[in-house]
Amino acid sequence: MIDKGKRYWTGDSPEDIGEYLRLYAGEEGLEVKPVVCRGCGGDAFEVRADTTESVFRVKCAACGAERYLLDCEEYQEDARLRLQKCKVCKTGRTFHVRVGLQRREEGSVRWVYIGERCTSCGTLGSFDDWKIDYEPTDELEQNI
Repeated sequence: MIDKGKRYWTGDSPEDIGEYLRLYAGEEGLEVKPVVCRGCGGDAFEVRADTTESVFRVKCAACGAERYLLDCEEYQEDARLRLQKCKVCKTGRTFHVRVGLQRREEGSVRWVYIGERCTSCGTLGSFDDWKIDYEPTDELEQNI
């Protein structure tokens, strides 16, 4: 359940990220997918990002496995990745992460939202969002 009573909204569980992203995007039909470690199934990550280049790399807090999200690896050469920290508690460095996908009528991805929940204090947010101007987007979706 989302607590909207503070300046920054907080959530009780990772599932609250989906509701947050739908409100943030203004898209009730936004499809939200969890980011889960392919190695151990963990769902908490350190996140390194360059929001100018829209590049995200996650590192599983449980097993240390790292990977780029979506099509970010294609753009990583120009990126300056920085470890993300919680903007509220300042100590939180691990997050539950979800990817929101807004689709075109024919089903390809039109817009991407990266949502997060701090594992320390529960603060919800969106690291970044960007438009996808190419098709097909099947390969992009396989990297969630």
